Amino acid sequence: MVRLIDRYVLREFLLYLLLGVSSFVGIYLIVDLFEKIDTFVDHRAAAHLVFDYYLNNLPVILIQVLPVAMLLAVVLAFGQLRRFNEVSAMQSCGLSPLRITTPLLLVAVLISGGAFLLGEEVVPDAYRQQQETLDVRIKKKRPADQRGRSGIYYMGRGGRVYVAQHFEPLTPRLVEVSLQQFARSDAGQELYRRLDAAEARWRPGGVLEFRDGTLRSFRAGEEKLASFARYADTRTVEQPDEFTRIENDPFNMNRRDLADYIARIRAGGAKVNQYQVDYHLRAAFPASNFIMVLLGSCLSLRILRGGMALGFGVSLFLGFAYYGFLRVGQALGYTGHVPPLLAAWLGNLVFGFFGAVLFWRVNR
Repeated sequence: MVRLIDRYVLREFLLYLLLGVSSFVGIYLIVDLFEKIDTFVDHRAAAHLVFDYYLNNLPVILIQVLPVAMLLAVVLAFGQLRRFNEVSAMQSCGLSPLRITTPLLLVAVLISGGAFLLGEEVVPDAYRQQQETLDVRIKKKRPADQRGRSGIYYMGRGGRVYVAQHFEPLTPRLVEVSLQQFARSDAGQELYRRLDAAEARWRPGGVLEFRDGTLRSFRAGEEKLASFARYADTRTVEQPDEFTRIENDPFNMNRRDLADYIARIRAGGAKVNQYQVDYHLRAAFPASNFIMVLLGSCLSLRILRGGMALGFGVSLFLGFAYYGFLRVGQALGYTGHVPPLLAAWLGNLVFGFFGAVLFWRVNR
């Protein structure tokens, strides 16, 4: 009997979840298509290329719309059950609000974990394929590993920062390059060596060789200058593919890539508050799916008394409110007013506390 009720409640929830996800994804795709239609028409993009472009964009869209879709699904599902007094019938059989919502909370945990894995394992590759489809297959640009880049600024490892006028991937070489190396000190990050060269080429074995330049070293307030025709340092481990590949923006990086990026820019002396917040958001945002189900079930069981229109409106309001808290937390974390971990989890903490209090009152 109880398992039958669990399956029935889950079926209602999953049907509304499918409806909500489909609707939000459809709206997102239509709006984005109207924004990019000129690009597709100007480059005479084939229909299958446009389809591939948006297919690779689906994981990102899905992660973004899932929390609101989860909230909408639980509110509408329980609203439908209340409409026909089915919730009252369940409670008359001895089922508490906690027992009624248990299957939904368990599914919410699974969906939160799935969203986290989707962001970690699928989104980065999908983003790169999406950019390749747009740049190479639609705009007919050369692939990234064959396309030169200008205005190079790259954070390497060990406190190395590369600045170059141009990068030629086919040679491969850096033109008018400057390599700055930083080290930690009591005063923070200090520049202790700077190498300027007309060009730098990779020799067999992956060693970067600088040609026709000068090497400056800074120690104890003194500067030493030396000129060279050729200079190679086996400690420079950066390889050509690092200068050709598309660097994901933080929203599309997984935690591994973002942690590596944070380590590189921290060693280079740059501020990392923004990237630390984004790192913690990789886990905080998927967890909001569970919080939305917790909050929505409490509101639906005891507080909301209207029809589907009211449930839809309340879901959108709470969804936008959550995204508002998310942005506020990001802004506070980016500026350093709030620790990155707290900034990333601010929305979850506020809505989770609100949901926990309501859930406790509902189950008294």
